[in-house]
Amino acid sequence: MLVRTRRRARGSMLLEVVLASAIGGIAIALIVGTQIHVLRNYQRALAHNTGNRAAYNALREIRTIAQLAMRATVLGNTVTLTLPARAPTGLLILPLQPDPANAATITADMATGQLILTHGGQTRVLLRNLVNTTPQGAPYAPFAVQQVAPGVVVLHVRLSVRETHASGTERFLYEETIMLRNAVR
Repeated sequence: MLVRTRRRARGSMLLEVVLASAIGGIAIALIVGTQIHVLRNYQRALAHNTGNRAAYNALREIRTIAQLAMRATVLGNTVTLTLPARAPTGLLILPLQPDPANAATITADMATGQLILTHGGQTRVLLRNLVNTTPQGAPYAPFAVQQVAPGVVVLHVRLSVRETHASGTERFLYEETIMLRNAVR
């Protein structure tokens, strides 16, 4: 009788160990699955944040130049910002006078998907992955100039950017209205 009790005790201990191991394995599998899901969401957020930051940096650069501009001329997907004349010391000449030789040109090249700034003989790419339609699929004009009051001119900038993630491709529309502080008409 003593032998049977020990065998039953050993058998039940083995069963308890197997059950505990199975439960532990299931718990670890759930934790690993959750961690993988969290990591994917984190990577998606990082990729989206990188795209946002690039678009906002491009808009900030355009805003900085446009706020100094005296005149903005839009032709298709290109805006030319005529800046005021400067003295050899770099200071603005007063009263302000437009300097056609000191113009900044911003081009939204939809064929290559780039936003290109040309100023002072240098050309830089401000933003990549531009597309010619909004997230809803409608075509749009990236630049527009409007006189909202006498002496008050604004530049509207719209940029539709494509971002590719592991889960697919998304489009985001960034818009900004910039007042030309030195505008003359």
